[in-house]
Amino acid sequence: MQLFYLLLCSLALNYGYSQSAVAFPLRVSDNQRYLEDAQGQPFFYQADTPWHLFFKLTLTEVSEYLDTRKQQGFNSLQIMLTGAKGQLNLYGESPWLGDHDFSQPNALFFNRVDSILNVIEAKGFFVGIVPLWAGCCRADMAGLDTQGQPLPMNVNGVEKTYQFSRWLGQRYATYNNIMWIIGGDNDPYGAPEAYAALVKGLQETTSEHLFTYHAASTHSSTDVYPEADWLDISMIYTYFRGFNKAWNRIQSDVYEVAYDEYQKSAMPFFLGESTYEEEHGAWGSARQVRKQAYWAALRGSTGHAYGSPNWHLPEDWRATLQLPGARSLRHLLDLMHQLHFHQLEPDWESELLITGSGQYASNDYAVAAFTANRQGAVIYLPSGRSLQIQLQLIQNDSYQLKWYNPRTGKSFNSKSYTRPTKTPILNTPDDEDWILLINVD
Repeated sequence: MQLFYLLLCSLALNYGYSQSAVAFPLRVSDNQRYLEDAQGQPFFYQADTPWHLFFKLTLTEVSEYLDTRKQQGFNSLQIMLTGAKGQLNLYGESPWLGDHDFSQPNALFFNRVDSILNVIEAKGFFVGIVPLWAGCCRADMAGLDTQGQPLPMNVNGVEKTYQFSRWLGQRYATYNNIMWIIGGDNDPYGAPEAYAALVKGLQETTSEHLFTYHAASTHSSTDVYPEADWLDISMIYTYFRGFNKAWNRIQSDVYEVAYDEYQKSAMPFFLGESTYEEEHGAWGSARQVRKQAYWAALRGSTGHAYGSPNWHLPEDWRATLQLPGARSLRHLLDLMHQLHFHQLEPDWESELLITGSGQYASNDYAVAAFTANRQGAVIYLPSGRSLQIQLQLIQNDSYQLKWYNPRTGKSFNSKSYTRPTKTPILNTPDDEDWILLINVD
């Protein structure tokens, strides 16, 4: 028994499981900059996006899926509750008995949702649920379709949407690990009154749940709801400059959008959607997945969401679970806990790197943040390069530098400097992405 216990402890250290279990519900910190649990422990939001989970997997498969993602360092999920217009689950069931009639919820469908939510809760995941998915392309729940005909939220109208949201709120009020994601890949302008009713009904029937809004790409929650008293946390959504696959071709980089969000609003925010791994050809590389995650993490966010073809759970979903970008994010979570992410101070003016930052407003820009009281720093470099560091900005009498590999979680090659020192010039170990840690044990 003692040997078994030691083995478990060893596994916990190797996989970063030494963090205590999350005490739900989550809440916004006193300084309005990050999420924390009910015991005041900071929560770094690292979400997977199996948007169609309620529709595509059996209960046994859901358990298998979540166990894999848990081991990979994911602690949150983003899921559509009622899916796309006309979507049925794998048992042929619709969320409603009538033709998208919100007044007739289908008990069989929602009983299956309940069972899945129980598994999600038991495995300790936080879950963002989209009750009615707006849709990017005039084919889902809100606005008008491509023929100019009203979609379900517009057909049902304000009163039915309100009553349905109250029904949802009452049904799921006892789950304390839920965040409601209003909208869904679009701004609210197609059905603003119905969305107001949706929020109103949920707020009246729940007390512990957080709220955010999933707007169209290049927009954040606070862009479309700048003064909403129900908005607890903002979701940012962008791809990057040069990305030519989105319907909105003018895309800022994640670190630019994060800067804007941090400056304009005293509200925690997270990267809710960006480039998905293995989608859009070479754009969806494992390195791109890491870039946007680290850009968000070091620019003041409380976390990020990862995407892959498992958003719609294709037949090879098990293989897709093992994509290299997803597996590498285990190390991001461990590093954020090690750095006490909620105390990081982003290097907003890019002062730490004298050379080696790369071109701003490009997909190859380095970002940095100082640790608490500027005793140390962390720098993310999206590709290999030479760099020169202004160590004098760090409030310490000595400097210990080491390289951290975001693909493996291994660190090495420590160098030491003491005051006074010349500003060092370093070279990354190779042409991959790297992290430089300064005075980080």
